[in-house]
Amino acid sequence: MMARGKRRPPIHWMSWTGIAMAVVAGVLALYGSMVAEKHFATSPLRQARGSAGLPAPPTTKFGQLWVRAETTLCGDRFDHVMLAMTQRSKIANYSLQLIAYVLPFFLGLAAALTGGWAMKVVQQSEGRYAGNTLAVFAMLIGGAASVVAGCMILSLYIWPYIPNLYTT
Repeated sequence: MMARGKRRPPIHWMSWTGIAMAVVAGVLALYGSMVAEKHFATSPLRQARGSAGLPAPPTTKFGQLWVRAETTLCGDRFDHVMLAMTQRSKIANYSLQLIAYVLPFFLGLAAALTGGWAMKVVQQSEGRYAGNTLAVFAMLIGGAASVVAGCMILSLYIWPYIPNLYTT
């Protein structure tokens, strides 16, 4: 317990930077692993689903409210708008692939490294700085985001080139 009137040391800026990068990388990695394949016309994951991979009309009140909000903001369901955009434009298609798969890999790696460096700086500051918890979570979330994005890169871009002997 801290004595009355004594201020806590400030959180080091590297801890804040690391956790911010980790959260962005985590959100992008989750988007890339769970949603993005519905937005690419040429995605093997989307083609494996058979029936276009787009969601069915919702049956719950919340789902219908969500669809109404999507159509109000985008003019149509978000999945349909993104699919049409990536079908029309190669630039949009490649940009979305970079954002969904490549960016979270490198941003997560940078977040994990920044969290490690922040931990080192905070430990060596002899109490002048705080931020150990943020640094640890930056390493954990950033590392997880890199692993998820790396697995998606492997499954989408490298796996098709592996000889059949290893894939059967």
